[in-house]
Amino acid sequence: MAPAIITEDYYLVLKVDQSATTETITKSYRQLALVLHPDRNKKHDATEAFQLLGEAYETLKDANKRRAYDVLYPQIKAKPTTRAANTTPKAPGTSETKPKQDEEDISAEINGIAAIIKARAERAATWMKSRKVHDDAIFELKREIRKLQAAIRELEENEKAERDEEAARNSWTRWMLNPIYGKPVETEEEKEKKGKARIDRMHGIRFKERELGKKDENLRVWEERLRVKEREKEVGDQKDDAARSVLEELIVRKKERARRAKERMEKEVREKAQRERMEKERLEREARNRAWREQWEKERTEREAKEKARSEQQAEYWREWQKREAEAKQRQREVDEAARIALEKELEKARIKQDEERRRRFSGHNNDPWAQAEPARSSGRSRHKTRSGATIPVCLHEGWWDKIEGRSTCESCAVSRYSYLLQCPGCKMKACASCQQKLRPPRRNGNRMKTDQARHRREAAAKDSGYGGDYDLDYDYD
Repeated sequence: MAPAIITEDYYLVLKVDQSATTETITKSYRQLALVLHPDRNKKHDATEAFQLLGEAYETLKDANKRRAYDVLYPQIKAKPTTRAANTTPKAPGTSETKPKQDEEDISAEINGIAAIIKARAERAATWMKSRKVHDDAIFELKREIRKLQAAIRELEENEKAERDEEAARNSWTRWMLNPIYGKPVETEEEKEKKGKARIDRMHGIRFKERELGKKDENLRVWEERLRVKEREKEVGDQKDDAARSVLEELIVRKKERARRAKERMEKEVREKAQRERMEKERLEREARNRAWREQWEKERTEREAKEKARSEQQAEYWREWQKREAEAKQRQREVDEAARIALEKELEKARIKQDEERRRRFSGHNNDPWAQAEPARSSGRSRHKTRSGATIPVCLHEGWWDKIEGRSTCESCAVSRYSYLLQCPGCKMKACASCQQKLRPPRRNGNRMKTDQARHRREAAAKDSGYGGDYDLDYDYD
């Protein structure tokens, strides 16, 4: 797990200098703890300030932690973003607002790592020099020690050889061979010389052993110094590694924050571009819908105007047609009325002519039917009477009705919607097909031209008109 990143100025928190001793730091901590304890300090950030004070004391009272902190202290002190780097320091427990940092600047961390690398290189160079000096000294001491040990061994071997020679000379075997070979004789001078040589060897061994002891002690001292130097170098490297790991972790975190900030900005840019694109599409869609509605409204207005114009044109045409139709009906009525009047006149002339012909035929007879029928004819019981007062014999509307092409008005139902009419061969009456079926007498078996009902109607018409004799029934009114 990576060590926590320290960003607070603990010396400023404890109100001591960087060169303060442990006793000074402890005394300042106790005084500030009495002031900043949450039971006595009623400020809202009292707990946070007291915890920060404890962290500062725990870091600075330990020698190893303090050395590691002192390595990072120049960078911590140079940062204006921590609480301890304010230009006007405030006592712990007071609320402070950390100013927003600039874009993740890692130059300080990079400089710190460079300084650590440089210090480590200098330490390595110093260590190499010191190690060479110590190695040379140790090598020289070991060489001298080996020489002394060789000299001591040589003296001891000489002493041992002399003792072996003395023992051989005093042995039983030598004593038994003395009678044969003779007993060796030593002079006083030889004895004195051997004694002096033995004493010199003893003094030489003791002197060399004493010198060897001193050399061994010096070797141990130099080796211990080398170990201390190596331990100091390792401790320094460990501190540098710890500080470098802290700075590298800080760089990684800053880069991660910068990456996240960049991704957030890119995301915001993408979202903004997407919102702008969606807004643009929405505006374009609304513009298209608005243009479509305007076009639709325009077309609807034009269509309504055309419909209105067509309706007005149709209404105008209908009014003109009604007017023309009314004029045509009026003209047709006038024509019909004139035709009817002419027909009545012709019928009246024909009747008068027929009456005169009958009177001429029956002149000179005693039983003149015209004289007897005169009261009946003058009684006004005619079947049909014209507007002029003339009496028209009743028409049975039999026979073949001719087809009259052209739009005209039916004289029976007064409807003028037909494209053709049928004209009675007898009375020349114009009627539609429906009215013709009603006016004509019914047929029986489809073959007989006249029925009994037609005959009865003819008889009744003859009686009403004053013609009651059998000779009148033979008259064909058609």
